[in-house]
Amino acid sequence: MKRRVIAGLIALVPVLLALWYGGLWWVILLTFFTSLGAYEYYVLIERSGYRPARWYGFAWTLALMFSFWSLVPIGPELVLTFGFIIIFIRILLSQQSSPPPQDGDSPDASDPLQSETEAAAQDLDHKPFRNWALTVAGASYIGLMMGQALALRLLPNGLYWMLLALGITMINDSAAYFVGVTIGRKRILPALSPKKSWEGTVGGWIAATLTGAAVAFWSPLELAVGLGAFIGMMGGILALFGDLAISMLKRQIGVKDSGVFLPGHGGFLDRLDSIMFVLPFVYQMALLLGAG
Repeated sequence: MKRRVIAGLIALVPVLLALWYGGLWWVILLTFFTSLGAYEYYVLIERSGYRPARWYGFAWTLALMFSFWSLVPIGPELVLTFGFIIIFIRILLSQQSSPPPQDGDSPDASDPLQSETEAAAQDLDHKPFRNWALTVAGASYIGLMMGQALALRLLPNGLYWMLLALGITMINDSAAYFVGVTIGRKRILPALSPKKSWEGTVGGWIAATLTGAAVAFWSPLELAVGLGAFIGMMGGILALFGDLAISMLKRQIGVKDSGVFLPGHGGFLDRLDSIMFVLPFVYQMALLLGAG
């Protein structure tokens, strides 16, 4: 626990500084987070036995994130479109020249080890659509979500919009944890997240709703308290599904944490799971309300 707290405090310092100063400092921080999240994702997919176009997907993820920066002249639509096409071509060109294995084919008995290795490689290479889809899923998910997180801080009054989004996420997660530990009984999805209970989840939603209302009342966002409460409630709900999305990925691959970068905290995807659903929602709400 001590190691976990120390690591969390050390990591919190640059986040708070970049959040306060915004601008280029925020872009640098989000680039760092996005890079580590994308790297973790593609390593996990490779561990599950597939061959995504890792470095193409990594570059595409960053390009999508940067496309939300107002200083970049290329918009997300163009980056997304060309990314789909380029990754598809890359996966097609990576296929082995040998035909896919047919039912009934048997390895050469003269060299069993080599035959099994070649058969496994051939089988993986002849799943191009899955490799393409998994490459696209990671880049579009992480790149688009983190790009909107970047753009949110760069809005007018972006600091307060970020405080609203982060406050909702952190208070929701903390309240859900303490209520769940105290009175949690009924599990939501034990196959994905065995410790999450309905009691804790509802407690988190209530806390997130109150947080949204409080930020709307005290901040200079000119946001009605009722609307702030609504944003808080929806943010709490989305935080749950963001958490479950990464849990689904980890359970399918068979790992407990997405990485080991932060001692006691798991990987960056573990830390960003809820945030990657909440911040884009708040960003879209801010645009809807004319903040852009």
